[in-house]
Amino acid sequence: MAHGTRCAYLPRMTRCGASPARIAPAAAGGCAAAIMVLSAVAAGQSGRLAQDAPPGIETCAGECHQDILNRPFMHGPVQRDCQTCHVQGSPAEHRFFLIAPKKELCLKCHALPARGTVHHPVQEGTCMDCHDPHGSGHTGVLLADPNRDLCGRCHGPELTSGKYVHGPVVLGACVVCHEPHSSAEPSLLRVSERDTCLMCHAEVAADRGPDWHTHGALEQGCVGCHDAHASDHRFQLHATAPDLCLKCHEQVVKQGLEDAPVVHGAVMQEGGCVMCHEPHGSTLPNLRKQSETAMCLACHDQPMQSSGGQPLANMAALLATNPQHHGPVREGLCTACHQPHAGDRFRLLVEEYPPEFYAPFRIETFRLCFRCHVPELVLEPKGRGLTNFRDGDANLHWLHVNQEKGRTCRACHEVHASSRPAHVREAVPFGSAGWLLEINFAQSGRGGSCTPGCHTTRTYDRGPGGEAPPPARSGSGGQP
Repeated sequence: MAHGTRCAYLPRMTRCGASPARIAPAAAGGCAAAIMVLSAVAAGQSGRLAQDAPPGIETCAGECHQDILNRPFMHGPVQRDCQTCHVQGSPAEHRFFLIAPKKELCLKCHALPARGTVHHPVQEGTCMDCHDPHGSGHTGVLLADPNRDLCGRCHGPELTSGKYVHGPVVLGACVVCHEPHSSAEPSLLRVSERDTCLMCHAEVAADRGPDWHTHGALEQGCVGCHDAHASDHRFQLHATAPDLCLKCHEQVVKQGLEDAPVVHGAVMQEGGCVMCHEPHGSTLPNLRKQSETAMCLACHDQPMQSSGGQPLANMAALLATNPQHHGPVREGLCTACHQPHAGDRFRLLVEEYPPEFYAPFRIETFRLCFRCHVPELVLEPKGRGLTNFRDGDANLHWLHVNQEKGRTCRACHEVHASSRPAHVREAVPFGSAGWLLEINFAQSGRGGSCTPGCHTTRTYDRGPGGEAPPPARSGSGGQP
């Protein structure tokens, strides 16, 4: 009610001399003076209001304001004395005044703490945007249910305009997270941003032992990745991976997602990052979801093609049917040889490894192999003490590699797994047509033989004392 204006509760009511029949329809919204007029007329008085009759609670409640007093939650002054807030002005004009300007009235009794962030209606003194000054069907004499739809009266579709809406927002239960009047936290949050989320999502930050790795973004709060109200992306994410993840993980971009010749297909799929990484925490390094082998085989369990159209083997089937696993595979370290995101080399290899059958030997060409294997294996013509693949002392690795048309490692060895010792191939793709050149390797007591398509049967014998070592455990490789 504006200070010094006609009673706000009788917007179109006539003045004090009006007949009861004309006043009655608007009486439910009338002010205290209207009750006195009705009482005087009903008693047969002359229609003039006694100047010494203040509008007490009994007078106001007598005939006009029963609806105000019959609500589940009542404002305290209404139950005691209307003059706590209202004062009689001109009875003849049926005018009443508030005891203070409307923006200051509530603060006469309700002293709110002065904190950093203040709700706009509180700041503007428009308390009745949210509260009924007399009574209500809701706690706090609120105009609507605070756990369902009160805030939606002002905060409209911008908070719910998304395909995925946060549960409390759907219900209008804004006070689960926000203080209604003021707060020491931004956005009127009850506690810090991170602790607000953890009030419901405690499992995200649960203590899971010394081996637990927490995503750094979680320490800074959840809204770096999630919209607290609504989003067009699942889990109210601001965007989907990889776009969302790359906002922070710039080093991955620098590794070449934008410019690298070879990019791992899984990375660029929608949601690709979380196919391998847990978004909140993990007991495994780099927030991995599973062991490297399990993660890689989750996709590489069927034939597929590289981005350049080259066929990629069903690695799960290859490993299952070939017990002699290469060391990194056996140890579950796919990233010992392959970049997980992007790289400069074919098959995302971390170092140089020739893709050809024939290649002139240079130690730099085989950097991938010599990350683990000693380079003397191909640098020394004498093989005793270096390898079992020797004829007497002659190092047959050196012999095959150091030629005008040197054979590369892939000419004889399967790099992931084989059914033969030392990962010797059954056959190797040869030429542009992909002809499978058989190797036909056979192991003997002190050596072995092979009959590949590139030469006739050749045998080797290590000589006395060169018997083959005992059979190695499954998958350990061994020497031919």
